[in-house]
Amino acid sequence: MTTGGWSFADLEADQVALGVEAERTLGTDLVMAYSPSSWGTVDPDSVGEGLDPAELEADQIEYLQGLERKVGGVLVAYRRHID
Repeated sequence: MTTGGWSFADLEADQVALGVEAERTLGTDLVMAYSPSSWGTVDPDSVGEGLDPAELEADQIEYLQGLERKVGGVLVAYRRHID
């Protein structure tokens, strides 16, 4: 499959729980899961409203990468910002 964009990952309940655990572990506001798709259904301009990608240390990135294998998608940690 050729990746043309990104979609929100279709997660099972236990995979969603891993995302919630990651939010607590990393101290971030939100962890979103994405999966590649032939055509994207995620509008990158709207997803980021009020959110900034979290700055993570190398060990935190490794932690997320380990979870990515369990959920079968790409995880991005975000922090909320108030303008």
